[in-house]
Amino acid sequence: MPRFIPLMLLICLCFAGVAAKANKVAAPAPNVTAPMPLPLAQGLTPDQFKAALPTNAEELDLTAFKALEAKGKVVVLDLRSPAHYAARHLKGAVNAPLTDLTETTLPTLVPDKDTPVVLTCDYSFMPTRMVPMTLQAYPVLKAAGYKTIYRLNLWRDASNAAMLSDAAQEQQLPFEGTDVKKP
Repeated sequence: MPRFIPLMLLICLCFAGVAAKANKVAAPAPNVTAPMPLPLAQGLTPDQFKAALPTNAEELDLTAFKALEAKGKVVVLDLRSPAHYAARHLKGAVNAPLTDLTETTLPTLVPDKDTPVVLTCDYSFMPTRMVPMTLQAYPVLKAAGYKTIYRLNLWRDASNAAMLSDAAQEQQLPFEGTDVKKP
């Protein structure tokens, strides 16, 4: 239940914006699956944003992430600041700060909208008390027409039995950065 609190807070904030505009008649929401002009975060109606939010099925744990990588090409977008990215990131991940996801940068980062995209942020490596950036970026990519988007959660294993430490994560996946201990 606690992992749904950030999502519920985000949805409440969306509905608060709708309530503030209660005197206006809303236009019918366009099809969410159709590509929309950016800036996408401002271009989504509350209903589109809600429809584009991820489900638990779209969150990958360590085992599912490794299985997805084994199937073929995957683009990992690390949404953190360049400083956090430089300290520790998955090998091969592309640094794409959340504020830089635009109609210009998205096609250069992931040209093929059918390529699976895995979003990472601080929450991907250890639970935090903030709204994960992956939750904020997910609707942006969805509205831009990307079809297969996942949120990465490496701090729990497939059985949900234990939280995985940085060291445990680094034993199972290749990491790079200044904070990564070299063997």
